[in-house]
This record gives sequence, structure tokens and C-alpha cells, in this order.
Amino acid sequence: MAKQLFIVHPDTGIIFDLSDEIFLFDGARLPSSEDGADVLEYIAKHVKSFGYRLDNFNMTNLFFEEK
Repeated sequence: MAKQLFIVHPDTGIIFDLSDEIFLFDGARLPSSEDGADVLEYIAKHVKSFGYRLDNFNMTNLFFEEK
């Protein structure tokens, strides 16, 4: 049986369903020329190129892999 995983922010009640396209972006990949609001725009524009896809398959293997 496949797992259905969610990322939950308990303070705001925001729930991210990992069957949606969700990415992790490493801030170390930001060019030093980006600052302020430009950072958010840069991340949004480049997340699919430089980000790591968080999905049910990858997260199940990472956290719940059966040996």
C-alpha cells in the first residue's frame, strides 16, 4: 500500500499534500547578486531546475524504507 504524506505547519494550519508538486530549494544555490524580494522571485523561477522534488515516493524511501 502506497503512503500518502503531508507536510503540516501547525501554527498556520497550512498543509502541503506531497502528491502536489512541492520542492525543497537550497539557499546556497542563490547567486550573491540576489537580495530582498528578488530572492523569492529567483527561487520561484528556478525551483524546478535547482530544487529537490518532495513527493510521496521520495519521502517514503527517505523516511520509511522497509529493509
